[in-house]
Parts: sequence; C-alpha cells; structure tokens
Amino acid sequence: MLARRIALLVALTLVVSACGGGVGGTPPPTGTGRISGTVGVAVTGTSPGAPAVGVHGIRPVRRPSALAPRFVPDQVLVRYRPGATSTQAADLHRRHGTREMRRLDRLDMSVVRIPSGETVDGAIQRLRADPAVQHAEPNYYRYRMNIPSGPRPLATPNDPFYAHQWHYRAVDLPLAWDITTGSALVVVAVIDTGILSAHEDLAGITVQGYDFYEDDSNPEDPGCEDAWDLSHGSHVAGTIAAATNNGRGVAGVNWGGPGKTRIMPLRIFGNYGGTCTATVADIAAAIVYAADRNARVINMSFGADSYSQFEQNAVTYAYNAGVTLVAAAGNDNEERVIYPAGYANVIGVSATDAANNKAYYSSFGSHVDLAAPGGDVRVGVDLNGDGRPDGVLSTSGAPARGINQYWYFEGTSMAAPHVAGLAALLISKGVTGPAAVQQIMQSTARDLGTPGYDSVYGWGLINAAAALGAPGATNPMRAFSGTLAGSAISLTSDIVPVASDGAYLVTNAQTGVRSVFAWQDANGNGLIDAGDLLGVVHGVVVSAGTTTPGVHIAVTRVLTGTPPITVTGSGR
Repeated sequence: MLARRIALLVALTLVVSACGGGVGGTPPPTGTGRISGTVGVAVTGTSPGAPAVGVHGIRPVRRPSALAPRFVPDQVLVRYRPGATSTQAADLHRRHGTREMRRLDRLDMSVVRIPSGETVDGAIQRLRADPAVQHAEPNYYRYRMNIPSGPRPLATPNDPFYAHQWHYRAVDLPLAWDITTGSALVVVAVIDTGILSAHEDLAGITVQGYDFYEDDSNPEDPGCEDAWDLSHGSHVAGTIAAATNNGRGVAGVNWGGPGKTRIMPLRIFGNYGGTCTATVADIAAAIVYAADRNARVINMSFGADSYSQFEQNAVTYAYNAGVTLVAAAGNDNEERVIYPAGYANVIGVSATDAANNKAYYSSFGSHVDLAAPGGDVRVGVDLNGDGRPDGVLSTSGAPARGINQYWYFEGTSMAAPHVAGLAALLISKGVTGPAAVQQIMQSTARDLGTPGYDSVYGWGLINAAAALGAPGATNPMRAFSGTLAGSAISLTSDIVPVASDGAYLVTNAQTGVRSVFAWQDANGNGLIDAGDLLGVVHGVVVSAGTTTPGVHIAVTRVLTGTPPITVTGSGR
C-alpha cells in the first residue's frame, strides 16, 4: 500500500540552505529539466473493518434531555485486560451470556450485546467485576445540535444567496478570503447524517467517506423521519465548503469548488422512532476512520451530557495524529458540559445571533472554547435587516423533497462548522498542528461578554480575517526530487512550494530516473517526522531541457516510530 510504503521513508533529516531553499554540496550537472504535476491527500479506503451497530429509542431534538434515553438498551462497550487472548475473551462471553458484535482495534474497544432482559447497569457491574475486563460503559446516544423549529426554505436558485449569509460578515470572512480561499490539500471530515453529494453546490467537493450506520462505503443521506430533517450533514458540509462563485446557491467558508478544501462525509445517524440518533461506538469508529485517512479537521455537530472514555480515547487518537476536532456546545440553554465538545483536545463552540449576542438556545459552560454564528429562525426576528430569517443559510434538501434546496437552520450545529471551516483555512495557509490552529483562533477572537475567557462565549467570537492575518509559523507543502539509497535521499532539484490547488513545478531537476517527493513539515522542526504529510513517486524520468508532466503525488501522514532518512546533496 502507498501509505505503508511512504511510512517507511519518513523522519527525513532535511538540511535546507537558508539561501534559495537549497542544500549545500557539489553543483548539479549542467543538464537539468523540470517536473510538473499535482499533490493530493491520499484518502482511499472504504471499509473500517467492522459492522455497524443498530440504535434504538431516540427522541426529538427539543425534548427535555431528562426524558431521552441515554444509551442503547442492549449493548455495552468493553475493553479487555491487556494481554487478554481471544480464547479468554470467548470464555468471558460464555460466563456472562454476552456476545461480541464488533471490535475497534485502534481503541481496544468491543461492542458487546448483553442477555435479553438484563439492564445495562447490571451488565456493566458484572463485567467490571470480571478480572478479564479493564473497562466497561454504556453505548451512549448522541443527538444532533440543530433546532428544526420552523426553518424557511428558498427555491432552487438561479442567482447566489450570498447576500443573505450575514453569518460570514459577522466573522469578517470576506477579508479573510483575500488571504486564502482554502486548499485541495485539506480534507474536513463531517461526522453527521451523510451528504447529498449530487446537490448543485456540493457536487465534486467530496472524497471517499463511509456509512457507519449501514456499514457500507456509500455515505449518502437517505433522510430521516423528522418533520424538518433536511440533510443536517449537507447543511454543515455546505457551510464549510459549498461551491462558491459558481453563480448559484450559497458560499462556503472555504470557497468550495475545484482545487479547494474537500469534505469527507461520514454517516453515523440512523432513522428510528421518528428522529435521528447515533451511538458512541459508531462515532468513535468514524473519528478513527477520519484520522487514519488523513482528514485534517473533524466537525461533530452533535452531543449529549454523558461522558464516554472510549469516545475520549478516539478524540485523543485523532488529536495525536494532527487532527483539529470541533464540536457543538449544545442547545439546551443550560450550564452543563456536553460531549464530545467537553473532551480534552476538542474545540467546543457556542452560538451567537445576528447581533453577536448569545443565541437564545445556546448551552454554556467550561466546555465552550469559542463562539460562532448559530442563528435564530424564530418568527419576527430580523436583526440583520434583510427581510429574511436570521438563521444560518446553507445547502440542504431531502431525496423525497428535492436535493437542490437552501434552508435557514439555527443551532450550535450551525456554529461549529464556521469554526471547522476557519481551522481548514488556517491549515490551507500552512498553520500546522491542532494546538497552533486553536491558539490562533482563540487569540484573535472578538471578546464578548465578560472580559477574557467566559463560559458563554469562551475566548470570543471567531474573527477569520484576524486569524488568517495573525503572525505565526506556517509550513506549506513543498515538492522536490531526489534519489533514495538505503537510509539517505540525495536531493536532486530545487525545493518548491505546492500551490493551494495541489499544483507544483519542480525546477533544476537533475536528469536521470528520480523519485519525486511532497512534504509538509507539521511541527516546523526541519525534519520529516511523525505527524508530517509525505508522499513519493518513484521512477520519474527527467530529461535535459524538458518538463516531465503529470506526476501525481499522493501524500499521507507519517507514522510514529519510523526510522529517519537523511536528505543530502545539492539543490537550488
């Protein structure tokens, strides 16, 4: 596999000259050529290797949480003791009358069905007392964080509706677009209800995703039974990366379209009992899937107040892989922690209205890190004065009602993708590492409420222009040619930047058969090491005075524990 082969080439110690981006040494031969092509993030792979888990007993989004079921009634999540064998696991299930339904090796997590008639609490107590079990917990439910209480549709447009997207002006996004409009080298995973990939403003912006509810590689949103369910996942995806400047519909934070930021749709919500819900087991699997397939940002517009160690473990896994994770803070207008927003290394997002005040529904608490526009679709509210609802306007639709629609929604579900989209823009600029991304967004946010941090707005309302204009280390993707021999690469060209659409032109490439590399230095330490993005294509023929075209380099994340390869030689 390409990803595994690349992993064996990483941790390159690269000594680059401060003058002209070259490396000291003997000059190259007189005969040189050029190499052109594109760089893309490798996101292939269709199966996470585990069946989906059915869910039951859901609730409407606005029903008081005390009345809602908190977890799947016939399942628990289990981690065996370290070193436990498959035989010991099988003996455990025979003793307890349980059955392992699926397993997620990355998190040492198993989804276990309990005997009919037994309570989840009772089963967990029995399992925790077993010496073969390290941890057991319920398979908690998670609910979407939008409020479908009367959004108003717009007809399929012939002209753009950007004028009604007040929420972009509220965060100074137009000025930010003068700095960057996103990059094809950035993939944002939207863990949600799936996507309407044929929508006129979403077509062509996606990479391969997965449906964890149906356990297949088709993450299309089939629609739910909710009266106002019009593709929650498509609405979120459109805010992040809807096709922009295409003469139709709406704009996306990342100015979506060809050569721009792409969406990885991951469906976790299923249709039971008249609404949609999801389970921690599927969420954890989706987070790991996104991290393993090189997503740089994950958006999670859902939550509940139940803590899950397995969900936290999945978040930690993705964060350690260099992923920025964003989640909605909740819509109960209460001070209580909502997960996944409340986990360490997740950016929790509360919602503001068109006057930059706390949205009437937005939850608050220690899990809030930033605020972003979430809207207000209540009848008679028109704070922005455009004669339209004050909700967040984005792509929507349903297979049974038509997919080319645009709807106003409200909720922290709608606020979170503004933050996820800004994170993607920062990464497109060359900011690397989730800690750096979060720090820039927080330090440039517009302070609202109590001076400094507060539990309503966090560090404030995001300011896209200030964030993208903030000074800080940037580490763009670069391309070069070389020859690999043992544990060393001899540099045989200039080191050149890769454009935001993935295009590159390597100059002063020495003639012969070469390998072509693309690299982004995630931590800015001058080394190609764990967390960096790296790709290589071998066997590229370079001829004097000509350009070798069409060399596509698929990059993937460098794995930990890979031995270093030193880059030596000359280049200009």
